[in-house]
Amino acid sequence: MSLNSQEEFLKNYHPFDCLNQLELELCLNNIDISYYPKDSILISSTNISEFFFIIIKGEVHQYNNEELISIYQQEDSFDANSLIYEKCNSVFKVNEDLICYELNKQTFLKLISLNKEFKKYYLQNLSNKLQELKKKQYTNEMSSFMISRVSELYIHKPYIVDNSTIIKEAIHSSVTKNTSSIIVKQNNQYGIITDSILKKEIILNGVCFDQPCSKIAQFPFICVSYDDFLFEVLMLFTKYSIKRVGVLKDEKLIGIIYQVDVLSYFANHIHLIDIQIQKANTIDELKLASIDITKAVKSLFSKGVKTTYIAKMVAQLNTKVYEKLFLLIVPNDLQNSCSLLVMGSEGRDEQILKTDQDNALIISNDTNKELYVKYMQEFNSSLLDFGFPKCSGDIMVINPYWRKTQKEFELQIKKWLQGNSMQSYMDLAIFFDAKVVAGNKEFLLLLKQNLFKQVKNNDVYMAYFAKATLNFETPINMFSNLVSKDNKIDLKKGSIFAIVHGIRSLALQNEIFQRSTIARIKKLNSINIIPRDLASEIIEAFELLLRLKLQGQIYNINQNKQITNSIDIDKFSKIQRDMLKDSFIIVNNFKKFISNHFRLSNIS
Repeated sequence: MSLNSQEEFLKNYHPFDCLNQLELELCLNNIDISYYPKDSILISSTNISEFFFIIIKGEVHQYNNEELISIYQQEDSFDANSLIYEKCNSVFKVNEDLICYELNKQTFLKLISLNKEFKKYYLQNLSNKLQELKKKQYTNEMSSFMISRVSELYIHKPYIVDNSTIIKEAIHSSVTKNTSSIIVKQNNQYGIITDSILKKEIILNGVCFDQPCSKIAQFPFICVSYDDFLFEVLMLFTKYSIKRVGVLKDEKLIGIIYQVDVLSYFANHIHLIDIQIQKANTIDELKLASIDITKAVKSLFSKGVKTTYIAKMVAQLNTKVYEKLFLLIVPNDLQNSCSLLVMGSEGRDEQILKTDQDNALIISNDTNKELYVKYMQEFNSSLLDFGFPKCSGDIMVINPYWRKTQKEFELQIKKWLQGNSMQSYMDLAIFFDAKVVAGNKEFLLLLKQNLFKQVKNNDVYMAYFAKATLNFETPINMFSNLVSKDNKIDLKKGSIFAIVHGIRSLALQNEIFQRSTIARIKKLNSINIIPRDLASEIIEAFELLLRLKLQGQIYNINQNKQITNSIDIDKFSKIQRDMLKDSFIIVNNFKKFISNHFRLSNIS
């Protein structure tokens, strides 16, 4: 690689992008490209490295006491700590042949002494500190569940035919090869013919056996990479209700893995819940599936699965529950004339346990909204029976305020935008987080587009909307000590709400359609609204706070206590307390950012 290529890379690689030209030249004069074969030990407690590494190609695993705690891949870097502190408690081992940049120790430390931003990143960055603390905290929770890859499974050999192959020939060959799936290649794309597709197309639709396979193949065949994590594959199975995926290596299909292969590897019950939901023909059958979701949450949490992954899985399952319940209750002729919404944390895909229900119904302008009253009453009663508590704010489809026609919601948005009360701001905030779970998806999209037009350049309204970010005090004092009442801290009020609403305010102001808090943060960073360092810190803090909240809620469930947003810090380890303090510092820094961005000091 040329020197110019290295320079261009470093100029776009944080925090090397903070270096001035002289410092960058110093770096370029002392950086090399090196190669290490698989199984090479780069760093250990007895072999402290003399280099800072940035991966160009390959993979490095970090182990603590022989347990894998981190995986480094392309454009990841390590290990500043061992260079700075001249000690290392981990082993860094090459897992795939490694090509990397090596910056010698002397130059790395020289850059730290010369450049304040460079030094700040490696010595004071709270996001990095949180990551290190989280590694220690989760070491005992880590399992093969999160680090297992597709390559570790048995991959079934595919039977691939050209798109012009006659159906009869393909079936005959598949029988002799004892495979239940026929993969059809068309140009650079793959499709699939399964037994169920054959039954539907040949028997029911009367397609002739002498037709080409492309006539009945389903395109595209969903595929994953040979190096993908199995948990991501599991989420695909759940999201698309499929039973098999293709495996790609170097963009070529090398095999198939089946849902049962992945599930037998993990031995959890997610697939059973999904099947239960699909096959439920009565509300009672659907209830059993919904109740099992909480059991799955506890299982996933105990395996050390990231809270955001659990949230995504739960959101996908709950969406299927809502949709199936809607289909069981609402008559066919009314289903496409309305849009069923979930809002708040459920709308953001961040509600893991059943803490409350925030839902609404948008009804077509040319449909009598009174036709839905009895069905929404049954819908609400069923959710209560499923374990979704009643919303204390009455934000439910049984409330006429949240069951309106399209035109009525348009008028309601205008009233909310008048900002006559704090409740109007919060109602708009809840609605902005909405997602469609059943019915016509266009209704909500049109309303959100209308909302964006009305808030555009309305700086005064946005300032008052964002002000709620500062509603609650962060539970930490000026000496960075935790502030609690009877050793309890309400995480939602004290920290999570500030992040959620502050990010929501920025998303509304900048016409961002993403719903989840983390997706919004990443989008805001990509359009240069939130600096990269702050964005990383907020994500780290947010993920940690969600996990600690879930930990407390699961503890309450196991003790047969009411689910709350409070945690008992008296039961926390020192590491957990340190992580909590660092997270609260990040929350306060973010509050200052929001205050400056919206100029909150200028409003009463």
